[in-house]
Amino acid sequence: MSQAGILSVTAAILPPTVPTSFTEDVGTAVPALNNINILGGAGIATSGAGSTITISAIGAGFTWNDVTSATQTLVVENGYVTDRAGGVTYTLPATAVFGSEIDIAGKLGAWTVSQNANQQILIGSQSSTVGVGGSIASTNVGDCVQLLCITGGASTVWRVINSIGNITVV
Repeated sequence: MSQAGILSVTAAILPPTVPTSFTEDVGTAVPALNNINILGGAGIATSGAGSTITISAIGAGFTWNDVTSATQTLVVENGYVTDRAGGVTYTLPATAVFGSEIDIAGKLGAWTVSQNANQQILIGSQSSTVGVGGSIASTNVGDCVQLLCITGGASTVWRVINSIGNITVV
């Protein structure tokens, strides 16, 4: 009695239509046990459905906000334009991850960045008081600041990596 068809397939013997290596911008990926992983790096997410792999940029771009209220809670990866003659008191987010950024630009009125418990802002060789008593503030209408989270979690530490004007540190 004869049988037709493939009884078994080994990883070394694949039909010519199955790719055996993939060339990327950097390096080459070779399937292991007929599987290849496609993973996203920082700011990149991947997903798959059916025969489609989707690669998406996440958090792409900064969102800018025109602030006209007296208070504003800051959100990472956002920029804020202070647009209130009476000034704006900003509050840092309760938590942030390492590498998060926040920008504040003065347009109309002064601004203050207040902290939550266990938070601190570093500017040059100065550092704000740890916790709710600490803050930084503009001294002129057009002052600007760029903040980078250098220690993430609930006890965030922010570093001023760029500023315009004379910033007051409390």
